[in-house]
Amino acid sequence: MRIGISAYGLAAGDVIALARDADAAGFDSLWIGEHVLAPRAYQTSHPQAGSHFQQHTTPHADASVRLVDPLPTLAAAGALTDRITLATGVYVAPLRHPLQIARSVCTVQEICSGRLILGVGAGWLTEEFAALDAPFAARFRRMEAGVDIVRDALAGGWVARSSGEYVFDAVQITNTATPVPLVLGGNTEKAIRRSVRLGDGWFSSGTPTLEEAVGLRARIVAEVDGQHRDAPFRTWFRMPGADPAELRRWTDEGFDDVVVWASSVWPVDNPHRREILAEHAAQLGIA
Repeated sequence: MRIGISAYGLAAGDVIALARDADAAGFDSLWIGEHVLAPRAYQTSHPQAGSHFQQHTTPHADASVRLVDPLPTLAAAGALTDRITLATGVYVAPLRHPLQIARSVCTVQEICSGRLILGVGAGWLTEEFAALDAPFAARFRRMEAGVDIVRDALAGGWVARSSGEYVFDAVQITNTATPVPLVLGGNTEKAIRRSVRLGDGWFSSGTPTLEEAVGLRARIVAEVDGQHRDAPFRTWFRMPGADPAELRRWTDEGFDDVVVWASSVWPVDNPHRREILAEHAAQLGIA
């Protein structure tokens, strides 16, 4: 069992401190969620709002939430850690041009010595898209096209597009291959199909119960089999809380990767947060 940590709403300095503490305690990964901005008022509801999956109570884009750009934050964390995987969970890809994403990701992966995972999503906050003059209705097309461009750009050499959502002449992001695993999220049937078709893995949206996670995993396995994938497809599930007894239930069900919320194991305002995290690691059986 590999155990990661998911964080959102932390200041950049706190994310870096959490990364160093989690690295020292033996956690497998750190996932950072994002929004670019907080609209003064918004009417859009999160896709998981009101569902059993949405058990984390931090507002998504409220003005009170501390927002950071995850890529430079993870770059700083990567420079100060040795082994922990650092991931965006998830990055709203359609808000940016994929070549800009590829440029940033290539640099961050170099700093992280190959430990970066790019988790991407299509986004849901219409007001955020409007503020950045990004077409909300085209977000899924732009994400799919963007994933393809990012992959080609990071493979090394020239890349161009003559049609589709993005059109540009031959350009180069890097002349050598810079592998970066691409992980997609979403719990709907369409999202799962898209993740298996385009991604190297899948990251859960919200915080499913064990029973819900078992159902999601079954759907993912069926989709992987149906698409006849040869490459491995890794999945990460956010687990409610950080109770060792609950973790044993997930282990008994055969889950390989679970992620706990930072607020469950690392109280940001507690001066002993490093020691508290180490205690949780010991209780969860992390060597």
